[in-house]
Amino acid sequence: MKNEDSLKLNCIVYILVLDVLIKEYNTKQIDENLKQKALEVYKKLEERKAKENSKYHIYQY
Repeated sequence: MKNEDSLKLNCIVYILVLDVLIKEYNTKQIDENLKQKALEVYKKLEERKAKENSKYHIYQY
């Protein structure tokens, strides 16, 4: 059940991303607010990933 839910969510996210990309490509205008939000979310995800990776590196020594 959990895999089906995550698959549905991923599909929705990919569809929304493709929609935004197509609109930006057709209009040649980039939504700066949306771009800034995406960069902030990406930064948070990368920080979380780095934090998780540092935990594993501690256990390797």
